[in-house]
Amino acid sequence: MPSLPRPGTFAQGQRYIYGLLAAAAGMFCGAAAGFMVALLMWGGWSRAEEHAIVTIFGWSLGGFIAAMMIVIVGLLAGGPVGRFKLEASRDGASFEADRA
Repeated sequence: MPSLPRPGTFAQGQRYIYGLLAAAAGMFCGAAAGFMVALLMWGGWSRAEEHAIVTIFGWSLGGFIAAMMIVIVGLLAGGPVGRFKLEASRDGASFEADRA
């Protein structure tokens, strides 16, 4: 596998690091979601507690996936050297894209 070229500027290096962090976050989330599903399937829960466990795990998994998406989008779009600028204030929200 060929290696990637070295970043030419500090901003390129930061984008590379943010890309690696986003990829690692996605892999971690996928593995954790798979672990939660496996725990649900093969956890050996009794019939009495099955509904409560499924409800708790379902909401936890949904929140975990939502948080993962927010973190990945935040890393890729709103990082210090990102190409997108997201801003929210009392006057409203704005979104700007850099054409670089």
